[in-house]
Amino acid sequence: MTYKEWITATASRFTIGAADVELILFNQRTLIPDENAEANAVTAKKALCKEFSSLIPLADVGEGGFSISWNWEAIKFWYSQACAEVGIVPKSAPKIRDKSSCW
Repeated sequence: MTYKEWITATASRFTIGAADVELILFNQRTLIPDENAEANAVTAKKALCKEFSSLIPLADVGEGGFSISWNWEAIKFWYSQACAEVGIVPKSAPKIRDKSSCW
């Protein structure tokens, strides 16, 4: 399985289309120089995690009898688990700051 196939298959669960997969591969070309190379799962997850926050849709779509809703808890869980597996701190993680100088 190539990087492009792995990212396409994984991202399709989140309805991320082919254009977004191309964008991921373009933005992460330093991490994945050849999209047709044999995929390393850790490298592919790292690339997807680095781009994930910019790919999730910001609004729910509802029109007539058609509606799309997201299981945000499952998406957040997948993202945090994938980040933990590859050693990335999720962008949504709270930041701890030393404010003792304010006292």
